Amino acid sequence: EPFPGLWAFGSFVLAGYLLDLTNNPLQVGAIGSTSFVIHMAAGVLFGGFWGALVAAVSTLLYQVFHRPVAIKVAFNVAQRALCVSAAMALYQILGGDVPPAYLSTETNLRSIGAQQDLALFFVIAIVYFAINTVALNGVIAVSSGRRFREVWNLNARGVLGYDIAASFLAIVLAYVYRASERGLGFGALGFVAVLVPILVIRHIYGLYRKLQNSGRELLDLMVKAIEARDPYTSGHSVRVATLAKTIALETKMSSEEVEEVYSAALLHDVGKIHEEFAPLLRKETKLTPEETALLQTHAVKSAELVGIISSFRGSVQDAVRSHHERWDGGGYPDGLSGDNIPLGARIIMISDTTDAMTTDRPYRKRLPIEVVIAELQKYRGTQFDPKLVDLVINSVTIRRIMADLQSTGQPASVGQPAEGGSKRVVARSPGALKSRASWPRIRAF
Repeated sequence: EPFPGLWAFGSFVLAGYLLDLTNNPLQVGAIGSTSFVIHMAAGVLFGGFWGALVAAVSTLLYQVFHRPVAIKVAFNVAQRALCVSAAMALYQILGGDVPPAYLSTETNLRSIGAQQDLALFFVIAIVYFAINTVALNGVIAVSSGRRFREVWNLNARGVLGYDIAASFLAIVLAYVYRASERGLGFGALGFVAVLVPILVIRHIYGLYRKLQNSGRELLDLMVKAIEARDPYTSGHSVRVATLAKTIALETKMSSEEVEEVYSAALLHDVGKIHEEFAPLLRKETKLTPEETALLQTHAVKSAELVGIISSFRGSVQDAVRSHHERWDGGGYPDGLSGDNIPLGARIIMISDTTDAMTTDRPYRKRLPIEVVIAELQKYRGTQFDPKLVDLVINSVTIRRIMADLQSTGQPASVGQPAEGGSKRVVARSPGALKSRASWPRIRAF
């Protein structure tokens, strides 16, 4: 593979470095960056060796200046170089040209060669992301003591389509580079033409992320306002949302559905902000039947408030309204049973109860995990969805979070016994999971 030229090589390295500067943190020990577009563009233009070298040098520059931990520098440089070289090697083995036929002015884009090279770009994208995701999630799983599946679910599940779609920007950038090279030489104008589109897209993505974070902060503010009414409910909604999101991930829900469950769990008690509930939440003695009936209306009022936000109408609102429905039909407000209860509501119900048992209460200390499991099994098929109970009991990830809940020293939240003094407990859970952005995904740790 001939040397592409010092200016071209240096420009691609600089572009990769600049894109790494715009990275964003992911959920478990990794960062996301759009520099993979530069790596792929360099690979299809100059071949696997020079593409891998561009990836290695740009990554080394960023890692040394901004994250100077020797083992991380070595790993990230190596895995990115491997991603490009392996992807391009398979691409060429399957008959792909470097540079691809679709970048040549002499080749009709409708020709068999151009169409084959374009189709084979899928190979580059899939191999790159497969190696990148497996390597990073694997090393994070080993270093953190988590299961690979748990880390992969949190960092990368359900986003391969977004990654592949984003990777096609590499074709656009490679085409612009070749056009500039043929017409003007790879001067400053050509370099800007290659870099600006991806920087603009990355900036738009950053604005979207800020908007998402602002929305989440607003939700957190609403939750804190609710919990301020009850001295025992500090952290309740956030902990329930954390556990609910983990369960939703284990049920193989889509990323969008998981976020809906998280939002519903975070807001499931928002209706308690109404003044009429304040004395009930602070009452230290047993509620009267009338007071219990009034308190039970919080599910409907919560759903009404959630419905004010247009994006929450539908699944989120339904889950909030039905989070006190029981599998056997003995819950409220609508007496739904079985699969007629929205799945998100069933998840919130079991998360709510599990948290209550694993946190300190005014009338008892937190319960051991063995007792919590026994209680879930006892009410399997009556209060709880039996399949969800089995999932919670058998999932190592969920059991780990339950153990964290049981061992934490956080103040407990109070829940009045529901349904007129029965022993049903109301759940909590520590530490919220950050919202997963769809693109870009894992690139380094």
